[in-house]
Amino acid sequence: MIAPLRVVTLAGDADREADVAPRLSRAGLEVLMRCMDRIELLGALRGGGLDAVVAVGAPAWLDAQAAEETARAGVRLVGIVSHPPDADRLAAFGAALLPGDATVAEIVDRCTRGEVVVPPPPPNVRAAPPGRLVAVWGPKGSPGRSTIALELAFELARSEASTLLVDADTYGGDLLQMLGIVEEVPTILWAARLAARRELDSARLMLELRRAGTGPVLLPGLPRPQLWADISEYGWRSLLDVARDSFRATVCDLGFSLEGDEQPGTPAGLGRNRVTVETLRAADHVIAVCRADPTGIKTFLWAFEDLRQLVSADRVTVVANRVHPGEEREVGDLLKTHTGKRPAAYVPDRPADVRRALTAGEPVSGAVTGSDIRIAIRGVAAAVGGAVRPVGLLSRLGGRA
Repeated sequence: MIAPLRVVTLAGDADREADVAPRLSRAGLEVLMRCMDRIELLGALRGGGLDAVVAVGAPAWLDAQAAEETARAGVRLVGIVSHPPDADRLAAFGAALLPGDATVAEIVDRCTRGEVVVPPPPPNVRAAPPGRLVAVWGPKGSPGRSTIALELAFELARSEASTLLVDADTYGGDLLQMLGIVEEVPTILWAARLAARRELDSARLMLELRRAGTGPVLLPGLPRPQLWADISEYGWRSLLDVARDSFRATVCDLGFSLEGDEQPGTPAGLGRNRVTVETLRAADHVIAVCRADPTGIKTFLWAFEDLRQLVSADRVTVVANRVHPGEEREVGDLLKTHTGKRPAAYVPDRPADVRRALTAGEPVSGAVTGSDIRIAIRGVAAAVGGAVRPVGLLSRLGGRA
């Protein structure tokens, strides 16, 4: 026995929808819900098992994010329209259109065989070339990616004040704590929601966010890790677009996992790792952080194979972290043999410097004069296109670099 088509209806034209929905039910379709708002629609999509969304007219609350999520879930969007403005709006969202007097058989046919179309993004007119997006990633096992991201963002901000540091670790970000910031600051959840509604721009970001001392502007992570589900792929991609348009450099500290986490019956792309994966795909530069001890290297090499599936090799820069004196060549040869890439920088193991910086709520470069951690980070900054001034020996010894 063939299962009936499972659909939801949207009431852009309430009177017409009140006629269409019962007729679909009588024709054997399973009308799961008559959605009155966007929340109901997204709930139906994320519940899984849906075949089509039938929009009777164009509801004012139906937006690009909901339309894109419908398409990416593999659900057909069918529009029944009587007015040209409704037809234009639904067509822009990728809907298969039918006239207002369409028969039930015609509606069923479109729900069954209509094409699933991901709506194109709205035109984006840039006033200036987009800024660089730098993703900082490392596998599980505390490789130090947050420390590298923070130090890198501060180094880039020394030559380019228009630098943004984003805490995008959906498993629990630490940048606020590392910088000793205790007041409430808008987070990535706030920014992604506004970006999804096309209500976020450079002026809004600069008004609501704060600069970390003399370093980058900071966009903190989730206040509670379980809120990851409230960030949509559409909202996150829109936020990255705004960041590129607003800052010359954006550094994103990412979570460790690259695993696909779609479950049976759940639309694709709704998992916890979507922020990390989407950022890696979009990034101009990916800093892959390896903790330079036997366990850290083993974990890195396993995870690096997954990274290769997402990111082209030319965009990846390997950084060896917590390197003990005299081990640089051995670590570099090992990584070159197994990844094809020698590290662009060897960040030395200086736990006392890191502890001092955490206590002061500053980057190592600000808390410890002349730390050789900063010298290594300068190499990372240069690798991602940062304007790094040459530093002489006297400047380094004096702590003025």
